[in-house]
Amino acid sequence: MKRLLFIGWLVLTLVGRGATPDVDHDTLYQFSTIPVLLAGLYDGEWTCGEVRQHGDLGLGTFDALDGEMVVLDGHCYRSGSHGKAMLVSDAEKTPFACVTFFEPDLLVSNMTVGSLSEFTAALDRQLPSPNVFFALRLDGEFGYMKTRSVPRQTKPYRPLTEIVKTQPTFEWRNVRGTLLGFRCPAFASELNVTGWHLHFITATRTGGGHVLDLRLTNQTAALDITPAFRVTLSTNVAFLKLKLGADSSDAVRKVEK
Repeated sequence: MKRLLFIGWLVLTLVGRGATPDVDHDTLYQFSTIPVLLAGLYDGEWTCGEVRQHGDLGLGTFDALDGEMVVLDGHCYRSGSHGKAMLVSDAEKTPFACVTFFEPDLLVSNMTVGSLSEFTAALDRQLPSPNVFFALRLDGEFGYMKTRSVPRQTKPYRPLTEIVKTQPTFEWRNVRGTLLGFRCPAFASELNVTGWHLHFITATRTGGGHVLDLRLTNQTAALDITPAFRVTLSTNVAFLKLKLGADSSDAVRKVEK
């Protein structure tokens, strides 16, 4: 019965949210797109200060791919290629980020999984619809966590699919922290990573990165249904001359996994 009521709420949200003055709090706000990043445009264009104006939870990267971004509780952190995380200033720039104001609508409790793929499959089974965006936050203890972070690049930039072949990876056991990220529907494949894209930061805010694998026992994930999507595109010459449109799904799989 609760599931049916939630689906009814979802339908009303999709139909009527546009007239609500608080629409930005149910919007996934994105700077640039994943295909643009795959094309090698790594120069930062937007500041972390601009990013934080549009959400208090999110992820992305930094100028020249200098680490993985975590936006949490309105603060912006960099998880660098040395395995350490640190707070960054509003002046830091990003070529890609996505954020929202996190307001949980649904809890998925008693989650016990042995891998990242089990975790995302368990989440997907609880979704009222696969056709809207979701934000996720899970604060708890992880039996195992594996992340990566891409080191800062120098020009001429190599393709991202080549860079990740030598990416540093980091592992924790029995670590407390926050897992966060987004699920994008299949029709958004030429804008963002479809399915789940997750980052992690430790409770001490001293380590983290892009999530490659995890294990957890009896934890609760909070989901925020996000029915609106807004993207800001670059206006620089490199982007305006870029030839986009080719299927990037294979490249995205290589980069994400």
